[in-house]
Amino acid sequence: MIQFLSIFRVFRVKREERLLALVGILYFVSLNSLMIYKYYDMFTRIRKGGFWSLFWNHFRVSGFDSFTYITLCKWDTYYVISRHPLLAFMMWPFHKFNLWLTSLTGKNCAVFIVGFLLTVFAFYSLLFIYRIFREVIQLQKIDSWLLTWLFFSFGYVMLTVIVPDHFCFSLFLLTIVLYISGVKILRNCKMKAWQTALLCLFTAGVTLTNGVKVLLAQLFANGRSFFSWRNIAVSVFIPTIILGTVIVGVQSTFGKRLEERGKKMNEYKMQKDSTFRKRSVAFGQRSKDIAGENMGDVVFLKWADTSTPRVKSITENLWGESFQLHRNHLLEDIHFNRPVFVEYDSWYQYVVGIVLAILFVVGIVAGWRYRFLWLCLSWFAFDMLMHVGFGFGLNEVYIMTAHWAFVVPITIGFAFVKADFKRLVWLRGIVAILVVYLLVYNGNLIYEYMAG
Repeated sequence: MIQFLSIFRVFRVKREERLLALVGILYFVSLNSLMIYKYYDMFTRIRKGGFWSLFWNHFRVSGFDSFTYITLCKWDTYYVISRHPLLAFMMWPFHKFNLWLTSLTGKNCAVFIVGFLLTVFAFYSLLFIYRIFREVIQLQKIDSWLLTWLFFSFGYVMLTVIVPDHFCFSLFLLTIVLYISGVKILRNCKMKAWQTALLCLFTAGVTLTNGVKVLLAQLFANGRSFFSWRNIAVSVFIPTIILGTVIVGVQSTFGKRLEERGKKMNEYKMQKDSTFRKRSVAFGQRSKDIAGENMGDVVFLKWADTSTPRVKSITENLWGESFQLHRNHLLEDIHFNRPVFVEYDSWYQYVVGIVLAILFVVGIVAGWRYRFLWLCLSWFAFDMLMHVGFGFGLNEVYIMTAHWAFVVPITIGFAFVKADFKRLVWLRGIVAILVVYLLVYNGNLIYEYMAG
């Protein structure tokens, strides 16, 4: 029992982290305040129903979903169960809390509850990333600050911590896993099977594919002992059986019911509401146009994309929009009006991406012998294989930035480790310029969008 409770010690803010924690709280509260400001009037009104149409019709921030708002207003399994098997159930207590607050205040408080949750998850993500730099890579305090804020200056990381989607929850869990496994690697200790099973259950419960990253973390921490029958049974089979049972069970009960109810409601609105009919037809056609060619109609194969150009996707979206937003078609949704590819106005914005890429490569060369770096790169390779290779979500790959982008500053951190004093000064200067530029540039565009 004591061992189980000890896992919660990681949530205590250490003395050294207090200033960072204060700045982080102010930063995340400010960002979430912009989101609440934008949608306050519309989303806090009391309604008897129609939450799906309310949020689906009016919430527009790139390609992010508003399922968490909807779930807190009227609970159901709106998330795709095969990809987010436990997420709806994790939101159930907050749905009940929202109903109680609504009856107390006379306003729908979903936007405030989600804003609070995102602030908490983003705050701890910041702390865990900082600890990775300080305790695992063992950088100086100034360098840890710089690289932590480099990550949180990325455009789609700034958006992740304010949108009612699942990515901030994933970020929180992934940073916990990376921090714990990093400490284990540093101390040459093993990740316990029960710890891995617990982390795998919750992390994969939010986003199924992230369970692979938990198992990779244990593999790099434990080495050959990962393949013991006892470890495989506890760390792999138990979470897989639980999640598989949930997916099949929920899909055959809640999923069918939701699908049938949605189909009836859609048919009714298509007949009675001409505006809804036109919009639905346009949305369906647009989705087909941008989908690209897939590998078949089987569940996972239909999510593939074999035709969207890879080089342009990497240049403008993966290594572009993820880090610095495009001013043209700002935060538009590709399912409605944003082109799949948008170019930057100025040449220097491409230079920013090149500089980040060079620093990333330098970090790989510098940290080539570090096992923790190889763990981080295995996560990065998994995401690149899934998005760029397989093509999953490739046409809007930037919305998944929070799943992999922390690997970039972590890898750059190894360049700091190996640098002599003169090179270290240059590295600090370059990263400081990037942080200031990205915070000002992305922050200004997000403010314009939310306050406009």
